[in-house]
Amino acid sequence: MDAALKAKLINIVDENMEELRAIRTYLYDNPEVGGEEKKASRFLTKKLEEHGFTVTRNLIDIPYSFQAVYDSGKAGPAIGLMCEYDALPLMGHGCGHNLIAAASAGAAFALQAAADEVGGKIIVFGTPAEECFACKGPMAEAGVFAEADVAMMVHPSPTNRSSGKTTALDAWQIDFFGKAAHAGTAPEEGINALDAAVHFYTLVGFEKQYLKNTNIYGVFAAAGEKCSVIPDYAAVKYLVRGESVRELNKIRNMFQRCAYAAAGAVGAQCKIWRNEPPNKNLVTNSTLSDVFNRHYQALGGGEMPHTDSPGSTDMGDASYVIPAIHPWVGLDCPQLSLHSEAFARQTVTEAGDRMLRLSAQALALTGAEVLSDEKLLKAIKREFQEFRETVSAAD
Repeated sequence: MDAALKAKLINIVDENMEELRAIRTYLYDNPEVGGEEKKASRFLTKKLEEHGFTVTRNLIDIPYSFQAVYDSGKAGPAIGLMCEYDALPLMGHGCGHNLIAAASAGAAFALQAAADEVGGKIIVFGTPAEECFACKGPMAEAGVFAEADVAMMVHPSPTNRSSGKTTALDAWQIDFFGKAAHAGTAPEEGINALDAAVHFYTLVGFEKQYLKNTNIYGVFAAAGEKCSVIPDYAAVKYLVRGESVRELNKIRNMFQRCAYAAAGAVGAQCKIWRNEPPNKNLVTNSTLSDVFNRHYQALGGGEMPHTDSPGSTDMGDASYVIPAIHPWVGLDCPQLSLHSEAFARQTVTEAGDRMLRLSAQALALTGAEVLSDEKLLKAIKREFQEFRETVSAAD
């Protein structure tokens, strides 16, 4: 990528900052939880159409999702940019998704100039409900991202962190079914489902201490209504994190074994089912990540240390089907935590403005380098193919 194109992209983001701040602030002022992002989706798609993107809405029948495409008409790669725009209950954009959407839009507007000059297309994916329905998962399975060659996004954070690993996440509920009876006059006629649930909870507590690099926590979802009645139904639900999907499958097998043992101990029946959408672990494409880090640091954004996250994101599902990055860009607030009202307020400060400008510029420069450097794209795809071969071997 020559110096003139680089300067042009940086300038385009600067020229669009008033509009990008307006996107960020509109989403902040109109927070919508996952599955309800009517205003956000409408506002974003209108802005993209005004910039010459062709928009398709409600992909695979997911409400408020979209795909916005700018095709230069010249042969070349397709750069994918992810937009997230769902908020959190009670605290609005405490995870900073208003900045994610604005930064991806800013990069997309700049990359139009790069595509016009060197060829290719720009695709903005509107991916709703990251916090609750993990819509990138079904979108990845349905091939929504297949048209793009790479997928990129930034995530606001208290401090900078390079795109690295996140954990795989799954959510299971274990239902136990017994037989109700009067606890005072005929307890021998009952089968206590709560006893089975308690046995299960205890067994998992014993088992999980032997599992490395996992996070397994559960709560009782149902435990009976009256002390005078032996409960015929009880339930425990768990959120489980591990280093990979393969590790989660091992935990699932352990849960199955413990559930049958606990139910059998009291003569109850049991059922295990997924009660929330899962996330795959994020597999960062290091070749692509290094390009983003180089540009972000050169713009004055600071160091991007390599620190993996114990959290989860549905960008992990995308990373299994397309080379992807998910860098964490700091808002200069190390004392704050994600998922807080204080962090939401930080997104509309000068620190939020700076993060927005630098992130949009770094994404645009990274995308332009992929568009213009055939060897780079081959290296990115070679790394991704090696990862896919590893996954296939493990399966």
